[in-house]
Amino acid sequence: MGKKILISAIFGGVFSLGGIASAVEVLPSCDNGGYSILDGATTCPVPETQKASEKNTSQPKPVNQKTAPKTQKAQPKQVKQKSEVIKPLNTVVERKERTFTDWSSYKEKSPQELLQIIRSLLKEQSPAVSYPQNAPIGCCYGKLVKPPTYKELIIKYVKEDGSLKIKVQPAQFKVVEKKILIRPAYHKIEVIPAKYETKEEKILIAPARPVWTYKDGIYCKVEVPAEYITVTRKVLVEPPKCKKVLVPAEYKIIKVKELVKDASCKKEPIPPKYGIKSKTFMVKGPEVIWDAILCDVNLKPEEIKIIQRKLKELGYYKGAINGKLDDLTMSAVVKFQVDHNLPAGNISIETLKVMGLEEIAKSYGMCEAKNLK
Repeated sequence: MGKKILISAIFGGVFSLGGIASAVEVLPSCDNGGYSILDGATTCPVPETQKASEKNTSQPKPVNQKTAPKTQKAQPKQVKQKSEVIKPLNTVVERKERTFTDWSSYKEKSPQELLQIIRSLLKEQSPAVSYPQNAPIGCCYGKLVKPPTYKELIIKYVKEDGSLKIKVQPAQFKVVEKKILIRPAYHKIEVIPAKYETKEEKILIAPARPVWTYKDGIYCKVEVPAEYITVTRKVLVEPPKCKKVLVPAEYKIIKVKELVKDASCKKEPIPPKYGIKSKTFMVKGPEVIWDAILCDVNLKPEEIKIIQRKLKELGYYKGAINGKLDDLTMSAVVKFQVDHNLPAGNISIETLKVMGLEEIAKSYGMCEAKNLK
């Protein structure tokens, strides 16, 4: 049997929508016997042994109404709560696709390698359509290799679900002044130190005495005066004593905040955060197409020299300015076309426009397939 519980009581409002608690149906898990949130269509397979036991125990024996005890009261009807299954939100918000052509890894190859690869592709593949029958005189059409076609899938998804932001309005206070006792009055003891006087005193070292003196063969008896030393010493005049002094109480005027308005909170919705993931994959490899080109037949030597100078200026051509469409010139052209994701293999009018040679491109603009009736 599925059990119905109120999410607001169990999960603390995690699955509440707009502040309204919703009930979901919680069914036993199929693997470990626990409980998991499932929608109404999900059920667990019942083992055969369990089905057999349910058949034996689910049918109670009929009870005779006459023999049933009269004291048995009718059980109150249980009111079933309506359950609402919360369906997961759609993770993908927006899906976009972009198709583009790009030579990608071919750009890492040298001009000579690219020329060989493009020429081999031109030999292996045939164009889808032939040259236009109503082309003007002086137009040439040839094969070009269109870059590989890629598709980029861009998905905008919900990175973080929306929620509610709690905006707290702090409590408001007003400042008042109050006089508070910091320290009560008390007595302190001051010690009056002892008083001394400094006195000098002579101390007798040797008394006066007679002595004999001898000089030049004559002895004389003379008296040597007494000998003293003078010392300085401190004499106690007044001994130390204690004095009790009253220290008055100490007060301080402080500023106190008194509550004016209590704090409150306001709920504001937070929009979900989105992330963007993209995946690029190739849908078509290099493709041979048929378009207007410039070659030795309709391209003048002076125009070839202009193309060679432009390629040298752009750093693609290192040969001589000779007005010839030799392999060195064509490898530089192919390298330029690959770097700019252009159809490669021959000099197209689009290639001239990207090079910045608009004047030459205008002369052959009538040959482009898009300009033909």
